[in-house]
Amino acid sequence: GSGHRDALLAPRGAVVLSAKGEADSAAALQAAAAEETSGYEGEVMPNESKHDGNPCADDEELHAGLCYQKCSSLAGSTHPYRQSAFSCCQKATALECPVSFSFFGPKCCKTTLGMCTGYDIAGSQEGKKICPHKPGACLADEEMFLNVCYMKCSILTKGLYVHRTASATCCKTTGLACLAEDGAKDGFNGKSLTNANFSVGGGCADSDNTTHCKPHVPNQAVTES
Repeated sequence: GSGHRDALLAPRGAVVLSAKGEADSAAALQAAAAEETSGYEGEVMPNESKHDGNPCADDEELHAGLCYQKCSSLAGSTHPYRQSAFSCCQKATALECPVSFSFFGPKCCKTTLGMCTGYDIAGSQEGKKICPHKPGACLADEEMFLNVCYMKCSILTKGLYVHRTASATCCKTTGLACLAEDGAKDGFNGKSLTNANFSVGGGCADSDNTTHCKPHVPNQAVTES
């Protein structure tokens, strides 16, 4: 068939793409190059309260040296105190309000188990259900991946590949489909695109040395001054 003929004609080691995959990939790479050259149209500095004593983003709280989404938003106003990565409680200390794993009776603490899920997540403005991170925040045109801020895949690719799955990889979806190249005629029905142009920070082309268009750890100057 034509797919087998394309594979035979392709250079050794090359990935053969479908017409749709090739078109989307080309459009995304063109958009990324343009974004780095022209820069983000909006305000790159996030709107944070810089004099509240909180080194995390406004929707986060500091616990044991890491920034978590606030318990008050995760567990509700009745359980606003974080006692651990996994528990939100009615009182601030275990003496006042011990964590209980019993299934019976009222609970002073609400608990979820699992890494980077449940209550063990960073604030939503840093990304969707990402791991807690060091103090600081990303720019408005950035997202956090493994404690590093990158320009958002949704901005880089103009909405074509919106999920970041690696430092230089953006994907149309989440899950196993992101392990294979989008449109590749390899039988895996992949949805990802990898390119060095995706490994970039925000604040490109704005003539500000503090927003240098390079990946970086969370910036505390953004959240507290």
